[in-house]
Formats: sequence, C-alpha cells, structure tokens
Amino acid sequence: MRWFKTLLWTLAFFVAVLFAIQNRSDVTLRFVFPIENYQWFEIPQTPIPLFLIIFCSIFLGVLIGVGGDIGRRYRLKKTLRQNQKTIERLEREVQSIRIPDLDQPSFLKKEV
Repeated sequence: MRWFKTLLWTLAFFVAVLFAIQNRSDVTLRFVFPIENYQWFEIPQTPIPLFLIIFCSIFLGVLIGVGGDIGRRYRLKKTLRQNQKTIERLEREVQSIRIPDLDQPSFLKKEV
C-alpha cells in the first residue's frame, strides 16, 4: 500500500510539472474594480506565469476548505462533549432514583 501511495504522489508531481511547463505564458492580473485609480493602493503590472496563478488559486481554495472543516469539527466535538456530559448526568440521576432492594428482572440488570 505504501508503494502505491508513493506512486500516486509521484504521478501527481509529474502531472503538476507537465501542467506548469504547458502553461508558462505570462498573464497580467486585472481586477473587476479599477484599483489603480487609488493613489494609496498601487499594484505593479508585472506579468505572472499562468501556472503560478492557477496553483495559488488551488492552494487558497484548499486553505479555505480546511479552515471550514476545522471549524465544523470543533463544533461537532463541542456538541459531543456536551452530549456526553448530559448522558453522564442522566445516568447518575437514574442511579439515584432506583430502589436498591427491589428485585429487578434480568434484562434490566446491569452487567458488571
């Protein structure tokens, strides 16, 4: 399984290199709003390789996705902890309500 994973990563690396070689043309970024009209905010109009823009976009998308996933996992763990505390509290309450001398049926007895 480890060699398969290594093979898969190697293949992905070569595909990325081939992609970068095929998309070497330079592009100039232009924004939707005319930012260059503002004196305090100046963007140099230097050409950037297309593959670099695509890779950075993919990287930012992955970062945003990971950030959202981490937030969701945190909320789920918090809910899980709250539910576990509620279960423990309810189990203690059930134990305090039970009559200890009453003979219980076998299916209600807790195995220890």
